[in-house]
Amino acid sequence: MSAVPPYDDPSQAERAARIDRLIDAIELVKANDLKAAQAILRDLIRDDADFADAWLWMSVTVDTLDQASVCLDNVLRVKPFNRDAASALYRIRVPAMKFERRRVQLRFWRDIASVLLWILVLGCLYAVFVTYAVT
Repeated sequence: MSAVPPYDDPSQAERAARIDRLIDAIELVKANDLKAAQAILRDLIRDDADFADAWLWMSVTVDTLDQASVCLDNVLRVKPFNRDAASALYRIRVPAMKFERRRVQLRFWRDIASVLLWILVLGCLYAVFVTYAVT
């Protein structure tokens, strides 16, 4: 009896190799070796830009929240209903949304103060004009 290869389909073997590399990267992330994990994940993403799990783990290894946001956006591009990516992206963007809401409120009050200032200036000019016009 001949030995049957574990994978008959070459694409299935490639997929298994990608998963093995992803698992290696995850183990490196857990060991806090983020640069090595990032290199593996970058290679995986370069090979397949639609590899959502690689994008998700890449979001953990990057240096800034903006980069993590880009990675999570890519996860949601590939898998729109990925709860992990959506909740992580929400947590990243909540402070920015609060900041933007506060900025809108401050602009409103700035505009009100500006209008009141001009009303005061015009009122003073009118009072001066009326005072000198009468005399």
